Amino acid sequence: MTTAVATDRARFQELMGNADAWNSIDKLVELCDEADFWSEEFTEGALASAKKSQVRRLIRTLKDDESWPLWANVETTGEDGKTERTYKQELMFDSNDYRQVVDYHNERSAHHSKMRDGYAARCKRRFDIQIPLPFGNPADPQKPR
Repeated sequence: MTTAVATDRARFQELMGNADAWNSIDKLVELCDEADFWSEEFTEGALASAKKSQVRRLIRTLKDDESWPLWANVETTGEDGKTERTYKQELMFDSNDYRQVVDYHNERSAHHSKMRDGYAARCKRRFDIQIPLPFGNPADPQKPR
């Protein structure tokens, strides 16, 4: 982590203080704007980032007659070891592409299950409230296994 990133994180945390309300991303950006949070280096890269964001938004909105996405995305690791999200139209898939997408979503579902269980356990520890989890989940002692 670069010093600039660490500084941005610390400054952002200080700016947001102990926010005790849910805020939209628009509100959080507004607060950053009001505090002159954005560096010149950041604003120079903002246009490229906005373009990428718009392309992602367009990809997400393209659906077929069954409301199924026309594009899929997966995270891949390049030869340099960096993770990159890649996109492909389903129309251009071969069977290996389907396998790659299924494997990716299977991996992500395991991550989301872990996060769900973790937040439920944290709530239990903090407030002694057990949030109901899906049937058969070993993290939920109130449900039969």
